[in-house]
Amino acid sequence: MNDTFSFETFFEGAKKAAHRAMDDHGRADYDEFALHAGVAVEKLAKAVLCNLNPLYIAGGKVTLSSTKKPKIYTITASEAVTRLVSLDILKNDSALRLLLDQRNGTVHASSGDEAKTQIPTLAVNIRAMLKHLEIPDNKFWERWTSTVDIAIDRQRSEIERDVQLRIEQARHRLDDRLEGLPLPKKVRTPRESSFTFFFADVNSDVDQDVISVTGNAGCPACRRTAIVKAAPDLTSPEAPMAAVALSCTWCQLQLEGAEEIRASGVDLSDAMEVASRVIYGGDPDDVEAS
Repeated sequence: MNDTFSFETFFEGAKKAAHRAMDDHGRADYDEFALHAGVAVEKLAKAVLCNLNPLYIAGGKVTLSSTKKPKIYTITASEAVTRLVSLDILKNDSALRLLLDQRNGTVHASSGDEAKTQIPTLAVNIRAMLKHLEIPDNKFWERWTSTVDIAIDRQRSEIERDVQLRIEQARHRLDDRLEGLPLPKKVRTPRESSFTFFFADVNSDVDQDVISVTGNAGCPACRRTAIVKAAPDLTSPEAPMAAVALSCTWCQLQLEGAEEIRASGVDLSDAMEVASRVIYGGDPDDVEAS
């Protein structure tokens, strides 16, 4: 069997496809995610089978020609997974079968956003195959290792996993955009972060005022200035304003609602207090109005 069907070729192909799948998901291109995730599973499954015995990936079909080299066919992705299930390397996972179906659906027609929630399925099954191969996760996932860990961390709530996943994706998205650009160090790695608060619908006098508060953590993904939309908090008489949205023009991270902002781990309390004091006539010394 030639190098096209070697363990190394299948493994590197799976790694490349898995990384592309994560990039696709970060761009919200879920059709492409399903396609590349399915390819990653197929190639890694064949790498595992090939490592056990190269005959395990043989499809039983050979095309002969007097003028061309024989064309050898390997088993399908579904069959490769079935064989790994029979070997107790993978579990009989309906979500994995669905991912492979979504991959096939993407080839023939658009599948919409159906694959959006399938990163945990991809991560869990890749981890099971890597465990069998005794290969560390970080050797396969590289910069996506922490993202994958978050995706399958069942100690986190669903919304926390989703938000932290989007934070990681936003960080990598910005890194990719800045890579190779001749930027000064202070632009590539900002020294000071801040929040810019946009106060909407407070009252007719201060509606749409903007206050910048420096010296804070800033965007939870890239640590640059994050834009926070604040609105009256009708549920708390002690805190007249509450953050209802957070966005970053650098990494394109967008969080909607107080629950997502809390799940990001960013602490807005001190900055919100300073900005609120300015809006309501407090001491402006600690802020920079714009």
